[in-house]
Amino acid sequence: MKLSILDYVPIFENSNAHDAFKHSITLAQTAEKLGYTRFWVAEHHNVFSVASSAPEIVMMMLLEHTQTIKIGSGGVMLPHYSAYKVAEQFKIMSACHPHRIDMGLGRSPSFKQVNEALNEYKNKKPTLDNQIDDLRHYFSNQYDEPHRYMSIYATPQIDDSPDMFILGMSERSAELAAQKGLPFVIAYMGQPQDKLNHLISYYRHRYNQLNDISESKKPYVILSTFVVTAQTSNKVADLLDALHLWLLRINYLNQPKSYPSIITAQHRHYTSSELKKIEQNKRRVISGLPNEVRIKLTQLIETYHVDEIMIMPHVFGEDARLELIQLIANTSQ
Repeated sequence: MKLSILDYVPIFENSNAHDAFKHSITLAQTAEKLGYTRFWVAEHHNVFSVASSAPEIVMMMLLEHTQTIKIGSGGVMLPHYSAYKVAEQFKIMSACHPHRIDMGLGRSPSFKQVNEALNEYKNKKPTLDNQIDDLRHYFSNQYDEPHRYMSIYATPQIDDSPDMFILGMSERSAELAAQKGLPFVIAYMGQPQDKLNHLISYYRHRYNQLNDISESKKPYVILSTFVVTAQTSNKVADLLDALHLWLLRINYLNQPKSYPSIITAQHRHYTSSELKKIEQNKRRVISGLPNEVRIKLTQLIETYHVDEIMIMPHVFGEDARLELIQLIANTSQ
C-alpha cells in the first residue's frame, strides 16, 4: 500500500502556531523514517485552528529538516496568484532540494471575503488551465516558443522542476488532469460509490485517450481521506469526538480559535441539527483500530482502483498524531 500524508498543521487548544510548526517538522521527519512517499501541506486561509495559510513557506521549512521524503503543496490554489511568482517560489525550493518537490494545484475559491482579498485589484482572473501552461513554460527554460511573456525568465534558472498534480472532485478537474497528462488527487468525502467510481474511470479513460501511455507516463490517482486510529477503541472514540467538533465548527462564523481538545469536545452539548451534521461527516473519516483501518484503506484501493492513499492525520494531540502515522505504517507493510 502506497501511503502519503496531507498535513493541515493544526494549532491545538492551549498551544500556538510556533508549536504547530515544530510539531509538523517532527511529523514529517517521522513520516520519512516510516517510509511514507510524500508529505503535503494544505492551503487554508482565515482558519484560526490551522497554521497552513502559506504552504510554500511551510514546505521550505520541512524540506530543510528532512532528507528524502517528497514535500508538496496540497495544494496551491493557483487562480488566486501569479503563475510567474509561484514558479519562482517553487524554483527556489527545487534549487535547494532537487527532485523532492511536489506541486499540488487546485482552484478552490475559499471564503467569499478571502477570495476578494486574494484577488484585490484584479480585473480578470486567470483560468487554471492557462496557468498550468504558464508554469510549464517557466519551468521548461525554453523561451523560444510563443508566449505573452517571452522576454522574461523565472529565476533561478535550474534544470529541476516540481512534479505537478491536479486536485479536484469534479469531471471538470478530472478532464483538466487528463488533458495535461497529470496525476489526479481526489478528496474522499463519503461520496456515493458510483459517483466516485465514475469520476476515476472518466479520468483514466480521458487520460488514455489524450496521452501517449508509457511506463513513466500513465494515469495516476491519489485518494486523500481523514484517518483516525489508536491502540484502543476508547482512544479512537476520544479522537473522533474532537475531530467531529472541529469539522462541525470550521465553516461557522464563530469558528474555533484552535483545534478543540478531547475534554472540550466531550463537554460540548449538540443541537439536533449539529448531531445530524456529525452523522453526515462520519462518512468522510476512516476510523477504527489499526487493523480495521488497514482493511478499510485496502477496500478503498480495491474499490476505486487508486494508486496511492494520502491520509490526513488531523487528530488532537502531538503524541496521538505521531502514534497514528506509526500504526498505519506498521499495519500496511
